[in-house]
Amino acid sequence: MSLKLVSLASGSKGNCTLVFSDSTAILVDAGISFSRLSQELRRFGLSPAKLDGVVVTHEHTDHVCGLPRLEQYVPVYAHPLTAEAIYRRQGALANYREQEFYEGGFTVGDIEVVPFRIPHDAAYPLGYTFRVAGGAQVSVATDMGRPTVGVFNNIRESEVVLLEANHDVDMLKNGSYPERLKRRILSDTGHLSNDMTAVFAERLVGSAVKTLLLGHISQNNNLPELAFGTVKGRLLQRDCCDIAVALALQDSASEVYEVK
Repeated sequence: MSLKLVSLASGSKGNCTLVFSDSTAILVDAGISFSRLSQELRRFGLSPAKLDGVVVTHEHTDHVCGLPRLEQYVPVYAHPLTAEAIYRRQGALANYREQEFYEGGFTVGDIEVVPFRIPHDAAYPLGYTFRVAGGAQVSVATDMGRPTVGVFNNIRESEVVLLEANHDVDMLKNGSYPERLKRRILSDTGHLSNDMTAVFAERLVGSAVKTLLLGHISQNNNLPELAFGTVKGRLLQRDCCDIAVALALQDSASEVYEVK
């Protein structure tokens, strides 16, 4: 059984990823408008009502702003602390599906969902690994201030990983953001820089990872070509040709990546 991943939108203005098998379709986050989401889903013969669930990484607006309308059609899965934080921001989740032990993982249709902790300044931030019978596996890991052993252990068996490459350090430091915001982004609970992502990519050499899809690229403090060049260049220094590097952008969907 195969598993597919496509980034519908990735960046500071909104994030949404589709993971799907032949019979199950799951969104990771809903940080884009309902109309754009519906348009993107039509490419795959889907609609909001045909989705089997949306799993939430954390409560920040660029990951959940589309939930109030979307949850009329789709069950929402989130850690209880994240659900509580969303409630404080935008009201109760009417279609929330509470799990007895969220971090222990759960199944949606024929896809096993495995949450894992990430370091970010949110109530209970999570990344996710998805797998199906037969072993096909993909992961989503964005919005983290530093790469951890826990994140590494949870993504190293996935062939496709959506991984954050948020900012170029020099662009951020010399940019127009207030100093307080710069410190937040650069902190251990902020976002990964291109350089840190490149080091993380180097650690993944020899793992099961075949494609790194670089996402959550800042429109103010980064350039897609800079993120790509930094990570790809680090891998080439290691003579690594086994990991392909691609980009997940804000205003357009990525390619569809299939793992069999």
